[in-house]
Amino acid sequence: MIGRETYEKLKKEYGKIASWTIWKLPINTAKSNTSDIDFFEYNNIIGMLNNKYVFVGLNVSNTHGTQNIKPWMNFHSNYRYQNDYKLRYALINTKFWGSYITDIIKNYPEVDSSKVMSYLKKHEYIVQNNIREFEKEIKIISKDMPILIAIGNDSFNILKKYLINKYKIIKIPHYSMYISKEKYRVEVLKILNNIIK
Repeated sequence: MIGRETYEKLKKEYGKIASWTIWKLPINTAKSNTSDIDFFEYNNIIGMLNNKYVFVGLNVSNTHGTQNIKPWMNFHSNYRYQNDYKLRYALINTKFWGSYITDIIKNYPEVDSSKVMSYLKKHEYIVQNNIREFEKEIKIISKDMPILIAIGNDSFNILKKYLINKYKIIKIPHYSMYISKEKYRVEVLKILNNIIK
C-alpha cells in the first residue's frame, strides 16, 4: 500500500507517463471503459493500489485517441486498436490489480517496437538515461524493492541487461499478441501465480 503523499508525488512527476493496473469494468464490449479513469480522483483510491509489483512496458504510447492527456491515462486508452483491455482482463481479481505500471523508455512515443529497439541500439545513452530515471521512479514507489514485471521481450531484455542484479524481474507476454483475452489471461496468470510476495 502507498500513502497519499507518495501517490501525489508520483502523480506530479510521472502521472502523464505512468499509471496503475486498475480499470473500470467493461459494460457492453471488451474494450469499453478502458479510458474512464475518474476513479483516480476518489478519496479511497489509495486503498485500491499496491506497490509490491511494478509492470513495465517498453515506451510511452501516443495512441490515446481523442482524449486530452490526463494524469494516469497511459495504459488506459480509448484508441480503437488498443489492447489495454487484455491486460485489464488478465489482472482483474488478482493480487496484481492496482499495481504501478510504467514504461522503461519515457520520451520516445512510437507504436512499432522494432523501430524503438532499432533506435535504442544506435543511442545507448538514451537507455542509460532512462534506466536512471526509472530507478528514481521506483524509489518513490517503494523502498522494499518491488518485483518488476516486464510486459514483452523488449522491456524484459532492457531490464535484464541493466537491473538483473538489483531486482527480481519476471516476463509476461505483451497484451498486443494475437490471442483472445481469455487465453492471454491464462498465459499471464500461469507466470504470475508463481510469484511469492
